[in-house]
Amino acid sequence: MMDNKLIQFLQMATESSPVWLDDGNTIAYIRHDNTGSHIWQMDLTTGEKLCRTTEDTRIWTIKSVPATGDIYYATDSTGSECERLYRLSPGQTNGSEIAGDPNTRYFLGGIMPDYNIIAYTCNLRNKATFDVWKKDLLTGKAVMIKQHSDNYNWPCRDALSPNGQYLLYNKLRGENDNALWMTDMTTGETKRIPEDDVISAETEAVWRHDSKGFYLLSDRGGNFISVYYYDIEFSDFEQVYSYCWDVDGLALSADDKYLAVSVNAGGYTELHIYDIEANSEINQPIPPKGVLSRYQQMSWSPQGHKLLFTLTSGKRPEGIWMLDIDADRLERISEKSANNEQFLIEPQLCSYKSFDGLTVPYWLYVPYGIEARNLPVVIEIHGGPEGQEVPSFNGFIQYLLSEGIAVVAPNVRGSTGYGKVYTHLDDVEKRLDSVRDIDSLVTHLIESGTADKNKLAVSGTSYGGFMTLSCASRYPHLWACAIDTVGMYDLVTFLENTADYRRAHRESEYGSLEKHYDILKAVSPAAKISDISAPIMIIQGRNDPRVPVTEAEQAVNALRSLGRTVEYLCYDDEGHGIAKLKNRLDCYPKMAAFLKKYLF
Repeated sequence: MMDNKLIQFLQMATESSPVWLDDGNTIAYIRHDNTGSHIWQMDLTTGEKLCRTTEDTRIWTIKSVPATGDIYYATDSTGSECERLYRLSPGQTNGSEIAGDPNTRYFLGGIMPDYNIIAYTCNLRNKATFDVWKKDLLTGKAVMIKQHSDNYNWPCRDALSPNGQYLLYNKLRGENDNALWMTDMTTGETKRIPEDDVISAETEAVWRHDSKGFYLLSDRGGNFISVYYYDIEFSDFEQVYSYCWDVDGLALSADDKYLAVSVNAGGYTELHIYDIEANSEINQPIPPKGVLSRYQQMSWSPQGHKLLFTLTSGKRPEGIWMLDIDADRLERISEKSANNEQFLIEPQLCSYKSFDGLTVPYWLYVPYGIEARNLPVVIEIHGGPEGQEVPSFNGFIQYLLSEGIAVVAPNVRGSTGYGKVYTHLDDVEKRLDSVRDIDSLVTHLIESGTADKNKLAVSGTSYGGFMTLSCASRYPHLWACAIDTVGMYDLVTFLENTADYRRAHRESEYGSLEKHYDILKAVSPAAKISDISAPIMIIQGRNDPRVPVTEAEQAVNALRSLGRTVEYLCYDDEGHGIAKLKNRLDCYPKMAAFLKKYLF
C-alpha cells in the first residue's frame, strides 16, 4: 500500500538554476514536482508561469540568451549521461536538438555573439577525451577547434568570453588537480591559466563583459579556495579575496560593478557582494541560513543589479530568491511549499573524535518533538568521496524523521569543505581510515546516548554506497540493515569498467590499476563480503557510466551465494542514481519499508 505521506515528500515542489530571459523581468528555471522535472518560465511582474518542456528527464544544465529569449539546455533520457544539447526558442514547447549522439557526451561552452554559433566540448571522436568544437546552427556545420589526447576537458559554467574569442575549460585529474585551460576559438591556440606546472585547481571562471579578464577560484594560495583575477593582456594572476573557508561560486554583474561570492562556511553559505570599483564589500540584505549549491549558478540581470540564486536548507526545499541591490531588497521568488514547514527539521552541527584523534563533523537530524536519546538511527554517507554533506533539503530524510528515525550525516576524512589537507586524508592506502571514522561515529552515538545500539542502519550513494558495503562487511556487528545505492563493490573492476574518460581522475583518488592493484583489492568490500551479516538492499541504474551495473551484480550474486538477505532494485532507464519520478515513487517506498522492517 502506497504511503501517502512519503509520496507528498517525494513530490514536494522545488525550483532551481534560474536564468534571465530578458533584461530583468522574465526568468527560466528547473522545477521538480508531482509531474517530474521540467523547464519553466516566470514573469516576475505578473507571476505568470509556463511549463516549457514535457518529458520527465534529468536536466543537467540550463543557459539563456536574454537578447533573444532562447534557452539552451542539456539532458539525457536513459541515465547514460550522454547529454544532448537543445535550443528552446520563445513560444516553443520542448527544444530542438542542436547537438547529440547516443554514445557521446556534449558540454555546452557558450553561444557566440551572433547567436548562431555554439561552442562546446564532446567525446565524439574518442570516448576517452573531449575535444573543443564549434557549430553553425544555421548550416549545421561543426568544426573541431582543438583536439585533445587527455581525458576531461569540460567547459566552465561561464566558459566563452563575451566577444566569442576564448573558451575556458578544466582538465580534471583530481579535486586539487583541476587545471584551467584557454583555447582561442579562431586559431586553436591553447594555454594553461596561469602558465605554469603547479598542481592546483582553478575553477568557476566568470568573464568581465569587455573580455579583458575574468575572476576565478583557485586553491593554490593555501589550504582553502580563494578568489583570483586573471588579466588577458598582461597574463597577470592575482588573489583578490580569501577566507578561512572555501569559496564555492562567483557571479559578476552585467556592468562589471558587483561581484557576488558564495563562501562555504562549514556547510552553510555566506553570500558576499563586492563593489569592485570601490574595492569594498557592500552591506546588502542577508539571505536566510541555508545553502547555495556550488553546482548551480547565480545569475545577474542584464539590466540593473538583480541577483538570482537557489537557496535550500534542512527544512527549506530548493527555491529561487532574488537580491535587488538597487532596491536594497531580498525576496523569495518561489512559492512556499504546501507542506507544513513547522514540522520539518533543520539539522544540528556536531562533531566527534575519531580513532586517531581527528575531529570529524556531522549533521544530526532528530525527529520533531523527540529527545535525542536511544533512537533508531540511519547513518547517511555522502558520495564523492571528494564531496560534502551540507544541510540541504532531502525529502526522504524528512520522511524518516516523521516516522521517528533519526539521521546522522557525517563528513568523514576525505570530504571537501574543510581544506586540502582534510580532503586527502583517505587517499589510496589510507582508504579504510574513512571507514574507521564510521566505526568511531557509532561508538560516539551509543556512548552519548543518541542511538539505540540495536537499531542502527548505514546507507549511501555512489562512494557512499562503497562506504556502506565497507561498513557492513568490516564492522558487521554494528548494523541492523544497510542500503547501498550505485556503490562500488570491487575497486579494480570499477576502475576497469568505468567510463574511459573518468579512469585517470578516479585513479588519482583511489590508486592506479598499474601501481596499486593489491591495495585496491585489499580495501574493496569484495575482500570482506563473506563477513556481511545484516540484511542489505542494493539499488542500481542499469545505464550507469560511473559505477557500472556489474558492480551491483557482483555484490548481489556474492551475497546470494552466501545465503545472505539481499533485496535488489535495478532500473533499466536510470544511471548514476534514481532521477525519474516514476522510479523514485517505486524505489523510495521500498527503501522506507526495508528500513522500518529492521529498525522497529
